[in-house]
Amino acid sequence: MKRCAGWWLVLLLAGPLAHAQDADAPRTEVGLSTERSDLDRGYADWTEHSLRVQRHHGARDFSAFALTRTSRFGLDDTQFELTHERALSPAWVAGLSLTVSPTHRVLPRTGLAGRLQYEFAPAWLLHLGARHTRYRSSEVDRLDLGLERYVGDFSHALRWSPVRALGRSEQVLEWRSHWYPAEGRSLGLIVAAGDEATELGAGNIALARVRSLALVARWRLDDAWTLTGSLSRTRQGDFYVRTGVGAGVQRRF
Repeated sequence: MKRCAGWWLVLLLAGPLAHAQDADAPRTEVGLSTERSDLDRGYADWTEHSLRVQRHHGARDFSAFALTRTSRFGLDDTQFELTHERALSPAWVAGLSLTVSPTHRVLPRTGLAGRLQYEFAPAWLLHLGARHTRYRSSEVDRLDLGLERYVGDFSHALRWSPVRALGRSEQVLEWRSHWYPAEGRSLGLIVAAGDEATELGAGNIALARVRSLALVARWRLDDAWTLTGSLSRTRQGDFYVRTGVGAGVQRRF
């Protein structure tokens, strides 16, 4: 399972839970993003830089490769990610992703995740997902169950995620609301609370009570260029409070 820091990067690059592509024609998108997080209690700041290349084979069919470099707790890591998603039918979409970190000083050694999306009624989406993550000295299993509703220019989603780690079972609740003022443009609010795996450095994790709030934005400038941004604040139990700022640019070919 990726921790909260990773969640905001995913949101920054991918947008809301389900956002239909606006063209069926094959295309390639290349994105660069960066994020900096300030930690209190004397912890070193975090930085994260990512390159993502995504090939759209159709409106709901894509393959992606991402390379991420992080610095957390004074330790540098590299992570590679492969993702593929495709429509199984007009109502069903399936996705699979694999992450590998050859350094895994802080990041997970490996991660495998799958997801299903089902449109059971117009503008109503059900999301199912599972992830298994291996760290240096522990493993984390996470399930995701989400319900999403589109209303006019807005979408709202609630996600429940039971987590199993360190011999304990916990859960996380997350709420997302997005506003789409125009095609390719969105502003979002994400609120999450629960107990989940928290990074402590050198591949060590602990379960902690997490509270987080994030604002995310995606703004298409024209047919080729899109800007992204995020602001987040996360309390990782009694360990530390992290405040993050992220920005990115995407080019469509």
